[in-house]
Amino acid sequence: MMAVFDAVEYNHHTLLEAMNQSPDEEIEVLNLNGQRYLGCGWKNHKSLILHGTVGNNLGAFCEGPTILLYGNGQEGVGNTMSAGEIIVHGRVGDIAGYSMRGGSLYIRDDAGYRLGIHMKAYQDKSPLIVVGGRSGAFLGEYMAGGTIIILGLNDPGFSPIGPYCGTGMYAGEIWLRGEVPSNHVADNIKAEVFQEKARLEVIMPHLQRFAACFGYDMSIILDKPFTRLTVVDKRIFSRLYTGFAG
Repeated sequence: MMAVFDAVEYNHHTLLEAMNQSPDEEIEVLNLNGQRYLGCGWKNHKSLILHGTVGNNLGAFCEGPTILLYGNGQEGVGNTMSAGEIIVHGRVGDIAGYSMRGGSLYIRDDAGYRLGIHMKAYQDKSPLIVVGGRSGAFLGEYMAGGTIIILGLNDPGFSPIGPYCGTGMYAGEIWLRGEVPSNHVADNIKAEVFQEKARLEVIMPHLQRFAACFGYDMSIILDKPFTRLTVVDKRIFSRLYTGFAG
């Protein structure tokens, strides 16, 4: 059974209450217009299908559900999520994937500033973000684990990222389709350009999942080299520690 709610018929609080109390494994919500906290804190394996524009913190702190958004998301999509999958058929605002600890976030179009900041991995949990378009400044700021992939499919000829990418980053990987201006990348980051498809083995399942979600041809995704960004020095602030010598 699928529960279907029309957001026009509820106020913000009663809509959240109805969704959270529904016993159905599949929930569909129509005509969304800025409602916040949808799927927030869900610890289950339900499917949540959303139509319209959602407000802040879609799927924040969630652990397990699959969330499909046919529209755009505002700030904080996937904020501190631990498990599950969020698939956005549109774009998202700032700080998407903030402090993600696990799970996957697939975004068809663009993402705003500070995507994936404070992401972290622990034991078998390793978060993933894949963006089909471009991301704004401070991508992966203070990133401590996981994987971010930016494809830049929507605006060929432009950098897929804004400035200050990887600022304060000390673990994890960022993969960018195409070559990237060096002045957009933080000083502590090493950039490696991979021309051969065989070198993309580690991210190939994520690219295939993105293509399946949004109907892309893999040949288009793979028609450019990829740049991998990793950390040169994991102790980037060591010179600021008290008692540092050398």
